Amino acid sequence: MTPKNDSGRLDSWKAIANYLNRSVRTVRRWEGSEGLPVHRHMHQSQGSVYAFREELDAWREQRSQAESPPPAPTRKPPMQPDQDSLAVLPFTFVGANPSEAYVADGFSDEIIADLSRLRSLRVISRTSSMSLKGSSDDAVTLGKSLGVGYLLEGTVRSSGSKLRVSVSLIDAVGDQRIWGDKFDGSLEDAFEIQERIARQVVDALEITLSPREERQLSNREFDNVEAWQCVLQARQSSLRWRRDAIDHAIELLRQGLAIAGDSVELHATLGRTWLQYREAGLDTSDTPLKEAEQCAARVQALDPEAAAGFALNGWLAYARGDMEDAVAELRAGLQRDWNNIDTISLLCNCYLISGRVALARPLIEQSLSLDPLTPLTRCMPGWAAVLEGDAAGAVESYRDMFEMDPGNPIGRLFYIWILALNGEAERVAELAAGFSEATRATLPGQIAGLLATALASPEEFASLPQPAPEVLPPTDMFPRLLAQANALADQAEPAVRWLEQAVSLGFINYPYLSKHDPILNRLLGYAPYDALLETVRQRWESFDA
Repeated sequence: MTPKNDSGRLDSWKAIANYLNRSVRTVRRWEGSEGLPVHRHMHQSQGSVYAFREELDAWREQRSQAESPPPAPTRKPPMQPDQDSLAVLPFTFVGANPSEAYVADGFSDEIIADLSRLRSLRVISRTSSMSLKGSSDDAVTLGKSLGVGYLLEGTVRSSGSKLRVSVSLIDAVGDQRIWGDKFDGSLEDAFEIQERIARQVVDALEITLSPREERQLSNREFDNVEAWQCVLQARQSSLRWRRDAIDHAIELLRQGLAIAGDSVELHATLGRTWLQYREAGLDTSDTPLKEAEQCAARVQALDPEAAAGFALNGWLAYARGDMEDAVAELRAGLQRDWNNIDTISLLCNCYLISGRVALARPLIEQSLSLDPLTPLTRCMPGWAAVLEGDAAGAVESYRDMFEMDPGNPIGRLFYIWILALNGEAERVAELAAGFSEATRATLPGQIAGLLATALASPEEFASLPQPAPEVLPPTDMFPRLLAQANALADQAEPAVRWLEQAVSLGFINYPYLSKHDPILNRLLGYAPYDALLETVRQRWESFDA
């Protein structure tokens, strides 16, 4: 290497970060994940780092010319079955003890996870598959609703310590069984049985595995069945989104760690579970963040290249409102686990709220392909359309989401919101009145009522109570909707205050805020709003996607 002039040398992480106009945390991460050229010199007591400006400039130029992450594989429209696609239906539990039914769900989950790592096979996500639990539809109907060519169905039967797993692979287009088998053993044999099932599916579909895929099918994060049971039960519990349920999930995951020792999957799952306190609005303090950060640090120490570690770091960055870090971490996670629907969905949303709609569109297509039966996925094309100024064209997507699950208060709120953007006061009032007694006092119910009142009777709006900022879950969504409700009622000052909170949580879509939002456009010319727009513009322009 050609010797460098010392005048071009930067002798600390802070100096390197200042030169690149980024945080120390970001440049330290770039060293590991993106090859930032940093050198180390070891002293007797400690080490130091340094970098050369010309090497950093060359790295930055190379990085700016690099392509975006590989686009989602081109697929047929979600509702058109293709032959390189599969859905693992929820396995049915057959046993004397219903409390053990989670084991059947565990088999479904693990096989989905195994097969999702295969590039040549599109596998429907767990969320869409689990929505079919108990369905009596035939194979052809299910294949069409999921847009897949094949279905894998099975039963898990337990009797004492014995276990029998029966599976069938179905051609969903012709409604024909093309392969089936039974696997006998005990619960201790669960991992072996899962791998054998996945491999026989691969053989039946004549899929050629790459060396990496071959290793992934063989590798297990841990081989302790008791710890696996803790993970399965924790997942079931945390899905209830109540404080007691999340408490129980964390206790189970800690038990799993005590049984199995350090584990990437256990620490990563524990970190995501801690963040659920904030996402559910149960604990908006820094405590869940700090606990999740400790989990992320353990994952990093165990395996710096683990997809689960990058995904957890992405969720942490998103929770802090740092969309640039979130995007970098989530992209790295997808490079290692390209069909992880949670990572895809979060990355998509980060792009959308950061004003990078074009980058989000391939991810929206991929989400619809992998997760067609989840209501939130169905509204994503509409969300993208709104952010580009087509509020009218977004109504159908939000109607689809609402009709898939009309009892969901969030889905109802989103549908009310898109109708409010389109000025449909009567329909908004009708839907707002449709909240059940139990959900009317919830945050979605309150905000829906505020939107309906602001649209129908702005003079009445000022007398209505509004949620306290500290009780909102720390996402941009709720304060943004409250800003729009206040703007509808010509309450400019509180509208800007709410929007400032949304911006602090990552909503920096400058094109939308400056010209595409038909409600917030009322605030243009109001000095505090214009000042906030300037802050957003600077963050949007400097955003490194």
